[in-house]
Amino acid sequence: MKPIAVAAFVAGAAILILLVLHAGIPVLIEALAALGITGLLIIAAAHVPIMALLGTAWWLVGRGAKRPGLTRFIWARAVRDASAEALPFSQVGGYVIGARALVLSGASAEWAGTSTLLDLILELAAKVPYILLGLALLAWFKPNLSGVSAIIAIVICAVVLAAWLQQRSAGWMARATARLFKRWPSLAKLQCEAFAAFREMTARRGAVRNSTMVHFLCWILGAGETWLVFWLMHRTVAIAPALVIDSLVGALRAVSFFVPGALGVQEGGYVLLCGLFGLSPGTALALSLARRARDLLLAALVLPSWQWLEGRALPGRFKS
Repeated sequence: MKPIAVAAFVAGAAILILLVLHAGIPVLIEALAALGITGLLIIAAAHVPIMALLGTAWWLVGRGAKRPGLTRFIWARAVRDASAEALPFSQVGGYVIGARALVLSGASAEWAGTSTLLDLILELAAKVPYILLGLALLAWFKPNLSGVSAIIAIVICAVVLAAWLQQRSAGWMARATARLFKRWPSLAKLQCEAFAAFREMTARRGAVRNSTMVHFLCWILGAGETWLVFWLMHRTVAIAPALVIDSLVGALRAVSFFVPGALGVQEGGYVLLCGLFGLSPGTALALSLARRARDLLLAALVLPSWQWLEGRALPGRFKS
């Protein structure tokens, strides 16, 4: 890991320990015991369809002749998420490994990388209205925080508008990457192929629109997952507060992409937001740890297949 990632990981671990001590270990154990192994298996099983939908959203923009099929995109997306959550990498590292998984499935490197970038852009684009919905519901439930919600919403809209105007102005992506490729002229061919792939994918407007809608659906289903964990822990929480908690913690995770696994950031966000709805820090931490346990369980099932394919690809690398 890079020094900044190591420092962020250490700081996040320290925050997590402080939060656990503040909540009280007995209270945390009680909340996790209410969930139990059966509850963990249920939330892991409930996440599988969402993983399939996320892979489908990626496939919608990355599909094409002589390219991996839908199941391969779903598998590569599962590898991407498992790497980001279970391995000591930042979320960016997960994106790279996910693209590598797609290459192992038969896609070219430039196509895998470009489709990953576009899928990430669309996923973030779908996250914006989800966060705004969470802020609107927060202002509804907590009128005393309506001013804060309005300020955050305005900032988000301003950033989105600025990015849209940049995109409309004149090839911001080309300008931003041209300096990088200028330092390595040998990569010029890869640059051209990557931009050609990006233009081909974005030209399919219907696929881009459908992919964004699927991503938005996945965000909404994420709120359902949060509600399900609360229900399994015998905590009465309506779906709207669950959406507020899930969307705003998701926003915190997005801005802390450099922190491996968003360690500490996720837990702090849950404690803060759950507290607004009368839920104890122990319950909030149990929710966060349950989701991490779910991710580790799914990663244990997914990552060995990626390692197996990497092992099969090694002889070919040595020959070349």
